Amino acid sequence: MEYTRRNFLSGFARRLMGELAQGAQASLDAIHRDLDRSVEEKPLEWLRPPGALPEVEFLATCERCSKCLMACPHDSIRRLGFEFRESEGTPAIIPSETPCYLCKDLPCVAACPSGALNLVDRAQAQMALARIDYKKCYAANGQPCDYCAARCPLGAEAIEMDASSTPVIRSPGCTGCGVCAYLCPADAIGLYDAGLPTASL
Repeated sequence: MEYTRRNFLSGFARRLMGELAQGAQASLDAIHRDLDRSVEEKPLEWLRPPGALPEVEFLATCERCSKCLMACPHDSIRRLGFEFRESEGTPAIIPSETPCYLCKDLPCVAACPSGALNLVDRAQAQMALARIDYKKCYAANGQPCDYCAARCPLGAEAIEMDASSTPVIRSPGCTGCGVCAYLCPADAIGLYDAGLPTASL
């Protein structure tokens, strides 16, 4: 009888430890998935100016001449520093400081002598894609706010208020210029690679 009880307790302990280990592994797997997702969906900290070539071609073509910077009437374009290594000296827009206002004639593009920036219609100047976090968005939570839609350079082509007065990003209309993210008082809008989804519910 005592031997049977000991075997039972030993077997129970082994099963319990196995279940705990499986639970712990499942928790670790979930944490890793969340970390991977958060890294994948991390907002872009800087953008290339409108009409930029794909990055590899851009780096090979850009002359680091700063003529696009000087042509920008809003001082939206900056030179990347040495910490960006092969991108040092190339032009970039830091939307949290000054977004791109999508000038109608895109003077930055016209000023580029190398072809690293190609003249495109400003509605086709795909730099990124805005994404709204509706958990933070004032309008989505019942507080009147339309800064993003009212100030978007492209208007309803890129972002509009729906029937419930909640902003909705329109893709491919959104160019990712960053004006909405810059103006959002709730810090509810981020700029992402154009391949990412447009809303976070």
